Parts: sequence; structure tokens; C-alpha cells
Amino acid sequence: MGERRTPEDPLDILLVEIWEEILGRPVGLQDSLVRLGATESQIERLMVRIEREMGRSVVAQDWNPPGTIEALAAVLASQGVQNEVPPSTAPAGRPRVLARNTDGERPPLVFVHGDFNGAGFYCLSLAAQLGAAQPFHGLMPHGIDGGAIPDSIEEMARDHLDTLRTIQSAGPYRLGGHCNGGLIAFEMARRLEAEGERVAALVMVASDVRSTAQPIPAAPLWWRALRYYWRRLREAARGTPPPRPDSRGARAVAERQRSRTERIAAYARALRTYKPGRYDGRVVLLWPEEQGSRHGNDPTQGWGAVAPAVEVRAIPGGHLSCVTTHVKAVADEIRRALDGAEDRAARTLS
Repeated sequence: MGERRTPEDPLDILLVEIWEEILGRPVGLQDSLVRLGATESQIERLMVRIEREMGRSVVAQDWNPPGTIEALAAVLASQGVQNEVPPSTAPAGRPRVLARNTDGERPPLVFVHGDFNGAGFYCLSLAAQLGAAQPFHGLMPHGIDGGAIPDSIEEMARDHLDTLRTIQSAGPYRLGGHCNGGLIAFEMARRLEAEGERVAALVMVASDVRSTAQPIPAAPLWWRALRYYWRRLREAARGTPPPRPDSRGARAVAERQRSRTERIAAYARALRTYKPGRYDGRVVLLWPEEQGSRHGNDPTQGWGAVAPAVEVRAIPGGHLSCVTTHVKAVADEIRRALDGAEDRAARTLS
């Protein structure tokens, strides 16, 4: 079996769950289809599920060898999510927008998905669970398409506001975000409020006032070398040839690891320097039950110090599994928050 490395992105979790369901056994990120003994029928079912749930058609040659979840995730992430707003209609120089349910009759939800390494594939399920009546616009993180990453959360929010206005020219706005995306959505809401615009709903998912993304230190060179040769020895003992360094799958993995390290460092710098200012609007915080509190006995995870009205709702799962394994529960709570915003607006008008 491959190394039991913990999934680090929502895309990894989504793929692990698909593989385990079809293969009927636990699967690691670095377990290959060959070592798992996958049949042609199972591989075909895998490809069908991936195309249906990820909106991407991939062939084995693109990621095999090594034929692992790690390689497949790298290839999918490099391709990105289909049906984004085309570059010709996206604001020049800004990240793309993942648009779903655009014909829905409800006011749009603009969601900063925060997945700066996995391309936000989980948003496909989230938008579907919200229903066809709810227009969904997922703002892609800076840097995901190779563009520049602003130095601060404030700059990211300012840039995303320009994109927001191409989706909806005036308020009331409905904003959301996961992880670092929640912090950016909070800053967007603050700026809109300062400009006299109204934010009807702000929903943050697993977003802590402080940074939740810390730079991952690289393992010492001697340790990386030891792990590399240990894997090669185990593969030789099994008679499994190691993947060629120039194979598509191996290249995709190496490129994803390189870009991931760069993005984590850039976002960690921005998150460490962000100090949220006061926001007088209403905040709904969806907090994963398995994540635990980062602020002692403060259920608002620090947001109560900068916002007077913070409603905390528990959701199942952990920091990543809440938007993958338990995405329906998250969608239910987001819909509930949006319904509440509409109810408050109706009472104000009556």
C-alpha cells in the first residue's frame, strides 16, 4: 500500500471517497491502481464518476504512471473546473469565476471558495446541493491560474469586489467563503458597508479570525532522500517499476507540489498580517464539529470582537470534509442563512 499521507485539499478527499466506494477498500493518496488490483471495469467506473462529478474527462495516459490519486488530483487541478466564465468576459487580469445555476430566480450568492490548490471542485457539489433556483458564483483564489497573488487580504478583497460588481452591480449582496475565502469575504463585506452598500448575508465556513493556513516546512533533504529510496526499494521488491520522471502523471505531481508550496507561502504571509476591522452587519459562522475551538470558550472563533451579531451553527466534519463529505449539510445551512436574509428584508419592507 502507498504512504498514508493525509489529504491536504478538498479535491484529494473527493477522489479518495470515489476510489474507496468503487474499489471497496481503504485507499491512500499514493496507492496505484496496479497495486490495488483494480479491474478494467472498476477503472471505467472511476472515469465515469470523475467525469460526472468533476465535469472533467481524463484518460489513463494523462496520469498513469504512477496511476495514483495524487497524480490524478494533480492533473485535474492543472486543468481546472470546466464551465468557468470565459476569459473574454471575466475582468481583465483577475481570477475566473465558476458560475452555476445562473438562470435561478433567487438573488446570487458570491462565494470565495478558498481552495487555492485544488481549483474548487467541491463547489460543483455545493452549487448542486443549493439547488437550481440559487445562482452560485465561485470566486477563484488569486494565483490559481498562474496570475499574481496580492500581498494582503485587503488587496485580494479589493480586487474581488471589482469582479463582484460585474456579477451584481448593486446590493443587497450575499457573500460566503470557506477557510481563507471566508476572511476575504468578510473584508469584502466591510468595504461594501463602508461604501454605503447593503450586505444581506455573510456566511463563513470554517473561517477563523486568525490564519488557518500556515506554511508547511519542507522536510530536511536527508529525510526526503531517505523516503525516496525507501519507496524505490519497496517498489523493486514488489516488482512494480517506479514512474518515469518524465511521465505526465509524475510531471503533474511535481508541478502541483511546487506551485502549492509557493501559494501556501504567499497566502500565509497575507493571512498573518491581516487584522479584521469592525463590521456592523450580521455574520453566520458555520463551524465544523471535528475542528475544535481555536479560541478557548469563544464559539465565535474571535469574530465576536469585530462583529456585533455573530450566529454560530455547528456543521458535521472537519476543516476539509465539511465541504466534501458533508457538503449537503453545509448547503442546507447556507440556504437557511439566505432564507433568513430574505425574511428580514421582507419584514423591513412591510
